[in-house]
Amino acid sequence: MRVNKLLIQTPLFFILGALATFSLEPYKIYPLIFCFSFAIYGICKVSNLKDAFYLSFSFAFGWFFSGLYWIANAFLVKSGFYIFLMPLAAALLPLFLSLTWCIAFLFAKLISLKIGEIHINIIILLSIFEYLRGKLLNFPWLMPGSFFASDEVLIQGFSYIGSYSMNLVFLIITILPILIIKYKKLSIFPIFLLLTPTVFLFIKSYDRYSTKSIPSYNENHLINVIQPNIKQEIKWKKNLKLDHHLKLTNLSKSKHNYDNFLSILNIWPETAFLGLYPRDKSLIQDLSQRFLNPKKNEFLFTGTISNYENNYYNSALLLNSKKEVKNIYSKNILVPFGEFVPFRKILPRFNFFENKIDFSSSYQINTISINKYYKFVPLICYEILFSNLIFKSLDQDTSVIINITNDAWFGNTIGPIQHFQYAKIRAVEFGIPVIRVANTGYSGLIDPYGEVLKKLNYNEEGLLSFKLINKIKDTMFKKYGVSIFIIIIILVLIINLLLKFLFSRLEYK
Repeated sequence: MRVNKLLIQTPLFFILGALATFSLEPYKIYPLIFCFSFAIYGICKVSNLKDAFYLSFSFAFGWFFSGLYWIANAFLVKSGFYIFLMPLAAALLPLFLSLTWCIAFLFAKLISLKIGEIHINIIILLSIFEYLRGKLLNFPWLMPGSFFASDEVLIQGFSYIGSYSMNLVFLIITILPILIIKYKKLSIFPIFLLLTPTVFLFIKSYDRYSTKSIPSYNENHLINVIQPNIKQEIKWKKNLKLDHHLKLTNLSKSKHNYDNFLSILNIWPETAFLGLYPRDKSLIQDLSQRFLNPKKNEFLFTGTISNYENNYYNSALLLNSKKEVKNIYSKNILVPFGEFVPFRKILPRFNFFENKIDFSSSYQINTISINKYYKFVPLICYEILFSNLIFKSLDQDTSVIINITNDAWFGNTIGPIQHFQYAKIRAVEFGIPVIRVANTGYSGLIDPYGEVLKKLNYNEEGLLSFKLINKIKDTMFKKYGVSIFIIIIILVLIINLLLKFLFSRLEYK
């Protein structure tokens, strides 16, 4: 009988997880966050751990599968044999990530036999596991708290408590209906304790947004963002590289009167330069001279592949108008299977993977200076998801965050939209403008309040020109970082223990 019930419940919980993703960008059907409420209630209700495993795993798999299906689009770009691997790729990562949520649910049920209220235990443990997913697995994509980034007011909460704490706020909201149903009048006290700081956060978010200043610009510094819109299928074809470089240089020839600026920074996307540095150093120098004025303070910041001591890196170069390479940054956090193959010694026997060489990780990140004028933090591709990378190099002189990327692998799916959203979150968290430069989109300028001031859409070719936007005063998250998340977890844990004691006494009576 129980088996038959599970056959009905597991696909239902998968559907709940899948529907919940439609509360996020680009769909923004906000009430669907309460799919979490139904799922948490159902998982807590079952007494058998095996049943809890199936239901929590089904719900998590629905969430990750529906929200990350777009990753498999990269196999369409490869075509051939890789198309047959696409269903496997679409399922494997969501299956693995689902285990992290599943373990959190099971731990919560086990702990709740002795300590705390089960629903609050779930939000604590799920929030902690989401932190560990970002910290240890290097994949904080599709966190529930990103829901708040879809609204211009609610996104301001990230400036106070950061991404990981916003997961906790999200889960608190979803369990409140469960507490009302389960404890009825007894729920007034716990709801007051949990809802009061949440409402206060939203009030502060509204105040931050409603009193925001009009964006101010530094009139002396111009920035040009170039989006070439080169399809991934043809990007690395040898007979087309000359055409691709020509497109980039032609787009970089701005019509502005450069006499009015102290500096001009041109930004190309990730791996826009199709040579190998330093082997092809002279080529990138010659290309830059087609549009950089040697008599002015003009610069090119471009993605490229570099090679040192037989190690290959996904890098970015800063060149000035005098052909000098002023700085180079190499990516710290690499994409598994995209930039390196885990367990390379085991997997080659299957001959699934075209890439014969893995990229290496860099272990340094530092700000890059545009002469003495201003500094920026460089980030490549999905490094924009990691606030800790920014913390490592951020100082009081940092003016802007620049994220170069290439989302062409993922086509016109929700992937590039989600990626762009994380750039908005970083801008709000640190109170620093973010410039995102993509190959096929989305590229744009994001102010410290998460507002997109200028943007090039997907599959759009073009150039954006704007003056350097000024940052605002330090945010609370910029000052205290992840310690805020730890403090909030401790406070919720204390509340949880108090409530467990109160409920047990009242239920006993």
